[in-house]
Amino acid sequence: MLFRSIIWRTLEEKGGIYDSAFSSPIIANLAGKRQLVVQGREKLAGVDIASGEVLWTQMVPSFRGMNILTPLPVGDSIFTSSYQNKAWLYKISAEPDPFAVSEVWTSKTQAYMSSPVLIEGHVYLHLQNQRFTCIDLTTGERTWTSNPFGKYSSMVAQGDRIMALDQRGTLLLIKANPKEFEMIDSLKVSEEETWAHLAVSGHQLFIRELNALAAYHWQKGP
Repeated sequence: MLFRSIIWRTLEEKGGIYDSAFSSPIIANLAGKRQLVVQGREKLAGVDIASGEVLWTQMVPSFRGMNILTPLPVGDSIFTSSYQNKAWLYKISAEPDPFAVSEVWTSKTQAYMSSPVLIEGHVYLHLQNQRFTCIDLTTGERTWTSNPFGKYSSMVAQGDRIMALDQRGTLLLIKANPKEFEMIDSLKVSEEETWAHLAVSGHQLFIRELNALAAYHWQKGP
């Protein structure tokens, strides 16, 4: 028989529509410590993976606690944004003991559900206003903002290419160009809504449609 027990539980919330988190946790090495980075309704935190001890916390304002995207670790810093609010870059330091959090910069950029991708010092993000944007991670300044696309876009990156799937079933191939928005191609891949995150494995794409799972083979055209 298989037995299951809880090893630890932490950062508990009250539950209910305004007291649960949508953001996915992510493992990162920050200030010399491998840890779990968690964004709850109004709190960004680092958690010890073995014990569940909360190593540090940072309040992140949001509208009705709608923190949805997965925060992006960059070296010893973390980029995040929250619904109808702003975007931030926080620095995690090992001193004073055990950890300290400081704000590097803040921006009026308003994300929604899409998690950002990082390419060569620039964050590419899909916004609450349905536009894509590029942010210089050093300064927090936006270098460009595109025209509107779908309400949501899941993004994966390889090299200087970004693949983005919006909720309308449209797949975009975007060049990661920090100077301007540059779309290479687009393709309608589903007549159903596609809110789930795009999955890529080698030359295969897996797309969760509303009522099915579709697999595609990606290859370079003639």
